[in-house]
Amino acid sequence: MAQDATQRWNRTEGVLVAPGSTPDDVAARLRERAVVARLEWYPASAHLLSITLLSDAEGRVAVTPPSRGGVVPGMGVSELAEGLARELGADATIGPASFDALPEDVELPEVSAGPSPMSRTVVVSPLSAYMVPLQATLLERPLAVASAPGIDRRIVMYSGEGAELGAFGWDDESLPAIIFRVDERDMTVRAVLTGESEDDAVYSWSMTSRYVWGGVEEPGPALSALVNEMLTDSTDASLIARAVPDADVEAATAALAVEGVEGLAQMLAALGLPAWVESVLTGRLAPVEVPGVVVHEPRGLSNAVGRSVGLMLADPSVPGSAFWQSYVRAVTETPWLVRAGAALEAGLGGALIGAAIRRRGRTGRLPGGLIAVGVLLMVDAVAETSLASWTRHKELRRRADEEMALVAEELGA
Repeated sequence: MAQDATQRWNRTEGVLVAPGSTPDDVAARLRERAVVARLEWYPASAHLLSITLLSDAEGRVAVTPPSRGGVVPGMGVSELAEGLARELGADATIGPASFDALPEDVELPEVSAGPSPMSRTVVVSPLSAYMVPLQATLLERPLAVASAPGIDRRIVMYSGEGAELGAFGWDDESLPAIIFRVDERDMTVRAVLTGESEDDAVYSWSMTSRYVWGGVEEPGPALSALVNEMLTDSTDASLIARAVPDADVEAATAALAVEGVEGLAQMLAALGLPAWVESVLTGRLAPVEVPGVVVHEPRGLSNAVGRSVGLMLADPSVPGSAFWQSYVRAVTETPWLVRAGAALEAGLGGALIGAAIRRRGRTGRLPGGLIAVGVLLMVDAVAETSLASWTRHKELRRRADEEMALVAEELGA
């Protein structure tokens, strides 16, 4: 019997913009009509409600009958939308039906869908550390990054308004990712598994949910079973846990049932994240105060590329990094040797070009091979000199910064 009922009914979603009305007012109007529905809203924008109900193939809304349990077809979706809109002075959209009865002079409060000036965001991702400078430049905002070695993930932090990680798409090496955001309106977690938004798992600890059981105070077994199956949104905690190695799925599931900051804290613990992540999200700790954090400022694309390449080549796990470190030591400690080699290379290139010109004087033909090799050697010598000079300058500045840090530490001690 319950299976037939669920096959006959379709989940129908809508939005109600009702300034001057409260969720209680909306629930009362639905109860008067014996409509079974679920309402959801954020406390900061209670005039904007999500409404979810059931309708059949003929567009009739599920209502509770006066004499028995379960639900039966009632009024049409269009009739319900118009009735709610007129009585509440609202704009109602339910499924395909829409009716606007907002007063002409009404001013709706602005509701921002993106980060607010007070928002704090933490992204947990396998994103390579040397990609963060590029991301900071592309997003035009500072990014603070710390490592979580226990779970082989990078933790990227930023605050306030602006473009977010993922705004220009996600590459495979950055997924799966988890995004935590806390502001004055909301407290959410979103797991990005494939880069396709329909595959995301999203949960909010701030949204209020309320069921309207039609015209009955306490639902019977049949009505409860139907609502649980058709109207309840259940975020799959296993999808969130899947984004972090060795996460505790049972603890993550339990965290979704706990309200407010406590639920957020339990989710962070279930995922095995450092304790300071909660402090950053709740504003008790600034990202720059996190132990071992590195802050990347947006300083232009060429600067970002240089920093990214430097970080990559400094990573011992990257192929070629040992050779690069040897090269850095050579150009820093024996710059004369590099200059001598470049001069020799340029001289050889010039000699080849001179020989080609002399041969042309004798034979009347210019040997293209000698010219090409000579030009290539001269260009490579110039490029090598420039690279060596830039590398030496960067390394000397890095060593000076380290020495200054040591001096400051000794003076502070």
